[in-house]
Amino acid sequence: MRKKIKWIVTGIILLVIFVMTMTKTPEDITELLTRVTSELTLFSTYVHAIFLAVAVAGLLFKKTRTVLFFLFIAFISLSATIISIIYMILPNILIFATIFILIITAYYKKELNFEFSKMKPVNIFFGILGVIFGFWYLHWVETPILLNALFNSPLGSINCPTLLTICAFLCLTVKPRSLMLEFVTAIITLYFGFFGIFRLGAYVDVILIVCALFLIMRLSPSLAGNDIFEKESIEYA
Repeated sequence: MRKKIKWIVTGIILLVIFVMTMTKTPEDITELLTRVTSELTLFSTYVHAIFLAVAVAGLLFKKTRTVLFFLFIAFISLSATIISIIYMILPNILIFATIFILIITAYYKKELNFEFSKMKPVNIFFGILGVIFGFWYLHWVETPILLNALFNSPLGSINCPTLLTICAFLCLTVKPRSLMLEFVTAIITLYFGFFGIFRLGAYVDVILIVCALFLIMRLSPSLAGNDIFEKESIEYA
């Protein structure tokens, strides 16, 4: 019963989020997100630097990888929550506060594990794909976009790059995993992938759809019980 109540509450939160995103016009959303991005350029640069440091340290130091990756995705979800409160972006407050709580819960239940040696290449492929475009998010930055996105795309500030990055890190996890965390993140990421493409013209958000669909596929009961995504031998790190 308790588990069922948790899922019902989560479903209501998701529904509220999706409804709230439709209360503003695409023009209003674009204006707000452009302002947030431009005013937080320096913060975004710091987040990019932290991202690189965490990625390198996580690859080099296997024993601290899970802690480092956990701290990073918890940090960007918390920073996005705080920024959403400052700018009163109500859907984002719910999104990132929920994801932050689920990340913390998953870590303390030991359901957030980054053991690359037990991972098949398909996980690494989608994880790296999401990590690249989460870091190098080609929207909401001034020209030259390809260059500026490397330094100050709004990771840790607004929806799409932050959701994509969290989704990408979850693609790099192995069992035991948090069903709730992965499901909620995947559904919200999938939604905002379509939202970004069809309402905001952010065609790079196709990567959100791809990574979210991979997570959803991995959660499928028909696939979760076999070794499509995990193995016991070959070392990748």
